[in-house]
Amino acid sequence: MLNSTVNVYWACLEDEWMLADPPTRVADIFYEKYNFKKQVLPSLSQIHYCPSFNGNLENLFTLKSLYDYSFRIENNNLITDMYHQEFYDRHVVIRSLDKKFFSFRNKYIFFTDEPSLEVTFYEYPYLEDNNITQRCMIPSGKFDIGQWFRNTEFAFFLKEGFNEFKIEKNEVYSYIRFHTSKEIKFKQFRFNNTFYNFIQDGSRINSFKPLYSLQNFYKSFKNKKLILKEINNNLIN
Repeated sequence: MLNSTVNVYWACLEDEWMLADPPTRVADIFYEKYNFKKQVLPSLSQIHYCPSFNGNLENLFTLKSLYDYSFRIENNNLITDMYHQEFYDRHVVIRSLDKKFFSFRNKYIFFTDEPSLEVTFYEYPYLEDNNITQRCMIPSGKFDIGQWFRNTEFAFFLKEGFNEFKIEKNEVYSYIRFHTSKEIKFKQFRFNNTFYNFIQDGSRINSFKPLYSLQNFYKSFKNKKLILKEINNNLIN
């Protein structure tokens, strides 16, 4: 009998990692929010009977912010009134001030013992109406978490007419999509410096000779057994 579940190991890389919850199913949040209930004869409002809509929610999960935070563009500088400089330095990346392109780091990492599992990170959270959907455009990307070990960070453009980024604690800032029909079984592990070194291995290869394509990264990836061993030694649940 084929295994109908996939192990996805995850960790939060933030100092406040104990605040992090596992990803939540988008479908569960949406149906609870709008109080959809099954009826004997579905009405036009019962969108959860729609197979195309439900199919698009399969293995689609949320990521939520650990923090309240904001910053704004003012006189060609980035200004914030929150927390301290160390927090700013750890969490805010100016990619292009002119293009209003930034990163706000809520760092996570996902990995699997499967030979291959493609995941799309930072899909636009289209079923939310919040600070992110109002203010941000999000470039998403897809890579194989069975063949590459790297963390993610939330990158975005501020939309036209907005010069201030805002996010609230527990606010959904993006979706992540696992490209499989199997059930995802999340297992949390604690991140440490050994994992950081595994990430740096890939960065060093790329800096020595730019690899350009994802397939080249995958071919150069040699640490999977070591990473899984370290994960198993640091599992939380």
